[in-house]
Amino acid sequence: MVNKKKIPLYEKLIRLFIAIGIAITLWFIVNGNSDMLITQEYNSIPITLTNVDTLTGKNLVLAEDKNYYLNLQVKGTDKNLRNISMKDITAEADLSDIGAKGTYELEIAVKGLPNSVIVTSMNPTTLQIEVDNIIKEDLDVAIVLEGTPANDLSVISAESTEKVEVEGPEDSLARIDKITGTADVNGLTKDTTQHLTATAYDASGNAIDDVDILPNVVPVEIVLGKTKSISISPSISGNPASGYSVAGVQVEPSKVVIGAKEDLLTSIESIPMDAIDVSEQSKTFTKDVNLTPPTGCYFLDGSGKVKVTVNIESSVAKSFTLDKVNVTNLGAGLVVSKIKDTKVVLKLEGANSIINSQNASQMDAFVDCSNLGPGEYELPIQTNLSQALVKSITPAKTTVTIE
Repeated sequence: MVNKKKIPLYEKLIRLFIAIGIAITLWFIVNGNSDMLITQEYNSIPITLTNVDTLTGKNLVLAEDKNYYLNLQVKGTDKNLRNISMKDITAEADLSDIGAKGTYELEIAVKGLPNSVIVTSMNPTTLQIEVDNIIKEDLDVAIVLEGTPANDLSVISAESTEKVEVEGPEDSLARIDKITGTADVNGLTKDTTQHLTATAYDASGNAIDDVDILPNVVPVEIVLGKTKSISISPSISGNPASGYSVAGVQVEPSKVVIGAKEDLLTSIESIPMDAIDVSEQSKTFTKDVNLTPPTGCYFLDGSGKVKVTVNIESSVAKSFTLDKVNVTNLGAGLVVSKIKDTKVVLKLEGANSIINSQNASQMDAFVDCSNLGPGEYELPIQTNLSQALVKSITPAKTTVTIE
């Protein structure tokens, strides 16, 4: 058995102090003087978004396409900080765990710093990003015209022959007011086709850049012709509810501007409009009505829609006595020697405001003697009032003697 030499306690303490001293000396050699700790800032470090491609598979997209930056403040010895290169420092935010539309606070991972330095400040500490759903929508392209055609011609039609598919964040598509393409028509003399770039705009006229439009370029057919303004004549069908009448019909606008090739334009006198059904109506109503232009004719001041207001009022009846029956269209050299009836009672029925505005002095009762020679005739008594108002004429006929 070998006995180990017993080391006195004071000697153990001396050895321990020497070891600690050596360790401290080595640390100073490697890291510098502890009194030399300094602070260093590294600003505008780009933050890389990782796993962005995973969003596409989930029908998601970043709501904003922008760059993010990080500012760092670290503390360490002069020697350690001198060994750090700005290009070695990176920052990342991982998107792989995002699975739905929303706003997220992501942790920022900083890489490239040695363990011998301490991060004392990081701004921002997290990255807030917004993720939106990707949607698609088919939209029409509105054509904006620049310039004036030659020879007093006008652009009577400029339409894209196809729709476009718009894809992007849901919120961005909701902001779209219109998709437009701009056509230069200055000096045009004949119909043509142009290929225009389609651009999305919001209601304030600002371009929306974070959507994809396919196709981005669309063909547009531009048709030239002449224009004119034409009145719209409304018509009604059916009968209002019992005790009610149509007091009037207003159309807004009362005229529309149409365009067509000159030969066709001269032949168009009116634009057809479907009759407004007033069946069983008991109060005033307004209705949007689509106009149907003839083939080759285009509306230039809107969508071909008019707003029709039908005024419905309670009905009243009122009788008027006329003291004379006049004769019209009597042949040359002929005279009426006798009319059996000289007084006529007109019974009118219709809307309250119309009937009560009638005046007997403005009414005319007459018989039409067109193409009649000498002789005695029983002729119907007519009036200058609208047939819709005349409930009855008493007598309905009278005998006329022509010489």
